[in-house]
Amino acid sequence: MVAADSSWPFTRGFFLKISKNKGKIKMSSFFFAFLVLLLAFPGVAQAAAVGKFTQVAGEVDLLKQGKLPGVPVKVGDGVEPGDVVRTKSQSRAQITFMDDTTLTISPGSRVAVESYMYDAEKKQRHGVVQVFYGMVETVVNKILQAEKPDILLKTHTAIMGVRGTKWYAVLHPIATDVYNEVGKVCVSNSFAEVTGEVCLKAMEFTRVGFNMPPTVPTPATRQDFLLLQKQLATGAKGEASGRGLPGGAGGSLLPPMSQLQTPGIVNPDIGKPVPPQSILPVIAVPPKVTPAPQPAPQPVFPPR
Repeated sequence: MVAADSSWPFTRGFFLKISKNKGKIKMSSFFFAFLVLLLAFPGVAQAAAVGKFTQVAGEVDLLKQGKLPGVPVKVGDGVEPGDVVRTKSQSRAQITFMDDTTLTISPGSRVAVESYMYDAEKKQRHGVVQVFYGMVETVVNKILQAEKPDILLKTHTAIMGVRGTKWYAVLHPIATDVYNEVGKVCVSNSFAEVTGEVCLKAMEFTRVGFNMPPTVPTPATRQDFLLLQKQLATGAKGEASGRGLPGGAGGSLLPPMSQLQTPGIVNPDIGKPVPPQSILPVIAVPPKVTPAPQPAPQPVFPPR
């Protein structure tokens, strides 16, 4: 029971009305309709979808707001900011965002959509995608006249900023390989204190290692992109240009990823640290040496 002279804010608005005769509270038609809408469509109280799944093959699940349990997805399901996509082995997915940008996710990957905004009338866009592991292909079709890159893709070692292009990001334990097929993409280390940025043109490649700036852009071949397409579809890690290197025979000096080890970790196969002759150096961790205790000095007595 709410008294007629109560100071409760809804007693004098259009949400609630008080019948003096019966002493009962009645809902106004506006509030009743709003309540019915929430009960019938609970999704209206949630964040709006910024994209949807346009391809799903195999076992793909979605962690709403990054929280377990994962929910199996199907073509047409929406994606909201904060959602995390997981593809199992031999599974893949593609998300098409509201501006027709597509993100294709290879088998065995984990990707989060941190944020995404697109205003067609103002021609404004801002999207941030985080790739935790695996491989993705990104195709940005609409080129907007923005002063800064309006779509960012982040990995454990790199940040890629674009306005309109098609590129691949392949994650390794201590590095990210970036292959740009069309357009332009600028790449830097994910840590601001590691300075240096390279902007890839069409058919160029760079690698961003742990705590290292991007390598100098290197030409990539059509064979590289054919192998990337195969890996995107099947998850099979092919050897780009037959050697795990872009640029074909006699191309890049970058070592295959199989030769790269976690910084400071000894290669268990040979029991020795990885030789530091590659462009992507291995950070040496000097062993901690405890000095041997020295004997206490003995007092020296003058001769008698």
